[in-house]
Amino acid sequence: MKALLVSLFFLPFVVWGQAPVSSTQQDRVLVVGSDSRLRGAIVQDAERLIKHLDELASPAQGNPHSVRLTLLPSVEGKPSAIAREFLKTDDPNNRYLLEVKMRLGQGNSFDQVALNRVLVEMLLIERTLRALGPDEIADRVEIRPWLIDGLSEALEWKNGKGDRRVYSSLVKSGGWMEVELLVEQDSVTKMNLLSRELFRASSGALVMALLAQPGGKEAMENYLAKVATFEGEHLTLLRSHFPQVNLGREGLERWWMLQVAAMSEAPLSEVMTIPETEKELKQGLKLYFKDPAGQSLQKDLSFWREIQDLETEEQRRAAIGPAADFLTNLSYRCFSTYRSVLIGYLQVLEAIASQEIQDDKEIQKVFENLRIYREAETKRHQMMVDLLDYYHLSTVQEESGAFEDFLKFKENVKTKQEEKADPLNRYLDRVQGLYEPLRR
Repeated sequence: MKALLVSLFFLPFVVWGQAPVSSTQQDRVLVVGSDSRLRGAIVQDAERLIKHLDELASPAQGNPHSVRLTLLPSVEGKPSAIAREFLKTDDPNNRYLLEVKMRLGQGNSFDQVALNRVLVEMLLIERTLRALGPDEIADRVEIRPWLIDGLSEALEWKNGKGDRRVYSSLVKSGGWMEVELLVEQDSVTKMNLLSRELFRASSGALVMALLAQPGGKEAMENYLAKVATFEGEHLTLLRSHFPQVNLGREGLERWWMLQVAAMSEAPLSEVMTIPETEKELKQGLKLYFKDPAGQSLQKDLSFWREIQDLETEEQRRAAIGPAADFLTNLSYRCFSTYRSVLIGYLQVLEAIASQEIQDDKEIQKVFENLRIYREAETKRHQMMVDLLDYYHLSTVQEESGAFEDFLKFKENVKTKQEEKADPLNRYLDRVQGLYEPLRR
């Protein structure tokens, strides 16, 4: 009797479809379950995602297939989880079902990033399915991780939310993934946190570099119309849709790295931190002189007295000119409390160049006061960081597990060192030992 009651309870939901439903325009995303407020919020996010994706790669053509997102109630003690499924039907008017099921966490919580990523994947599959001819049947579909991550990252940058610091690190370390490995990668589930971040950033740079090519938007539209059902080498498919660009390994990576370098540049409106401002000051606050042969010499600010020994005001201004330009440019992006420091440096350099101040002790005192102020700012910043660290460590409720990847890496290094005990490695170690004295 209990089983019968359960069946009757779910009967209206399953058979008559009377569960609450919210949908986007043209029913491209249907949201089922939970309360109307949450469904409405998810639908609005999905509408923005569809709009931005269509703007990035042109609107898809053909009759749309719906993506159905079912919100399941939370289960005590279990976090939010999400799964997706591709099904074929016998209905000639709706041959495919794109299903997403998401179990909510406590308080109707869920992972917004994970949901967006799954929706991007399903919308890309839907674009390919609508491009199929009436006699074409899709037996399987697949979107490679690089394309999901790349388009998601491109959308973030399009909306002004991209993180420049990740790409700046890529440029400095040269740590981007090879394009062939990136495109052919079929899973990211076993990557550690560092590799996963590298993969995401590299994918974003590649997608944005593709879109930046002549006719890149149209090429991307045609590429997305085939990518989900393609069964060959994905780099070959990529080359076929971007024939005007050298997509060989060297050519592809060359303009891809140019895109990474462009993305790593900080915009004028981005404010530096105190350590970043200090680093810029130490590197850029220089004086320029010419030796007897006419060659330019770059010297530290501590050599300011040599400016006073120059004969003409023109020579003195030439010596401080690069530093003055540097300080002016830095004032747009420096940490706000450093603007008074930059003004101080500009004023004292101007006084030296014009010989307005003749007393060396007075000039030295100004430089010393600026140095003391900078040191105090650095100490205040470190105290604030220590305070935030203390607050975080004293209030944390649970461990994230993020550091486990580093511990696993340490164990892997130990394991690889222990593996050197086999006969071949012992022989190579003996040979290396014989040749080491000869190399010295």
